[in-house]
Amino acid sequence: MGELIRTLCNRSARGFMWVCLALTLLTFGAQAALHRYEDRSAAICVNEYRLALAGRLAEEGFTDEQAAKLITDDNTPEQIQAGERILSGYGYSADSPIGSEFTFTSHTASGLAAAAALLICLAAGLAFFGSAFRNVRRLTAHIEHGEKMPSSADLDLTLLAEAADALKKQTAHLITTIGEEKQFLADYLDDFSHQIKTPCTGLMLNNDILSSAPMPFDEQLGYLQRDRKCLEKISLLVRESLKLARLDAGAVAYSFEDADIGELTAESVSQLAAIAEENDAELINEVGQGTTLRCDRLWLCEAVTNLIKNAAEHTHGGQVRIYSECDPITLRLIIEDNGCGISEDELPKVFRRFYSKSRAVNSSSVGIGMSAAKRIVEDMNGRIFIDSEVGKGTKIILEFLRTVT
Repeated sequence: MGELIRTLCNRSARGFMWVCLALTLLTFGAQAALHRYEDRSAAICVNEYRLALAGRLAEEGFTDEQAAKLITDDNTPEQIQAGERILSGYGYSADSPIGSEFTFTSHTASGLAAAAALLICLAAGLAFFGSAFRNVRRLTAHIEHGEKMPSSADLDLTLLAEAADALKKQTAHLITTIGEEKQFLADYLDDFSHQIKTPCTGLMLNNDILSSAPMPFDEQLGYLQRDRKCLEKISLLVRESLKLARLDAGAVAYSFEDADIGELTAESVSQLAAIAEENDAELINEVGQGTTLRCDRLWLCEAVTNLIKNAAEHTHGGQVRIYSECDPITLRLIIEDNGCGISEDELPKVFRRFYSKSRAVNSSSVGIGMSAAKRIVEDMNGRIFIDSEVGKGTKIILEFLRTVT
């Protein structure tokens, strides 16, 4: 009884029960109406028979009184037996059904059978609903306890269990991702605050010195120039940080086209002429024109410029070579220098956000260019490798699958 009540707590099961009960009542009502109709039809048939018999008696010469008396008088057993003996040869007897007797018996029996069938269907339907809802309750319990739903003979229930399990895994993945993103944001803000603290400290120190006592104009100008470098460092840090944040968030809409790699590297080298001269580094572009790659030209040029700039800043009095290698499958763009090189301990850190070998205030590097370059290359389905040896130099390889040659 308790299981039946739990099953009827579900709207679909209650709806099924009420439909079956309504059909049962409708069947009984229809049978009763049909019985009344058949009973009336039988009475009409008997009355028409009597009227026709009166007419035939009149045709045989009976008077109206005689015909009416024969039809309306009560029949004796002897008369009934005589009539049965006469009409038995024509298929009639006292037990021959006529009118409502047969109608009541046949239709009442069929009505009871239909009602019984509906009640059986009701019981079977409720049992089916009870089984289905038990499986759903079992599935709910497994989900609540974080357990995997066992296989079921019901395909839909199995699909529901698999969908629930996939949703649970997706939710767990989203929770993990959100946690990682929160940690990433915390690390990002920590790194940013650490980077911006140095130039801000320089600005405050210079301002305190300038405010403390009068000094010659030339000496004041020196402090103001150092302040300008600090402000430039802060501006560069903010600009590059926003750019990296867009890349990390996937908010950059790349526009892919067939770009000439030779022209791209030539543009990057021309932008870095002043930095190379400042560091006494020679930039040698050996990439020939005519080799194309499907990419976002603007952003790939940004990545290549960052990598060449980093090489020039750490190659004092040396050379930075830019050249390419192609085969039927890949295109490799190589930036090689003979500068100071990177130690094995530092190699895993070079693409880390805000990492820089130089921490001086007047350094033009904020430690973002290498990280941004790696993200741009990977967004264009490329890979970046680095090989370096202290005192000999560094080689950076950008590798892309060839789509257009």
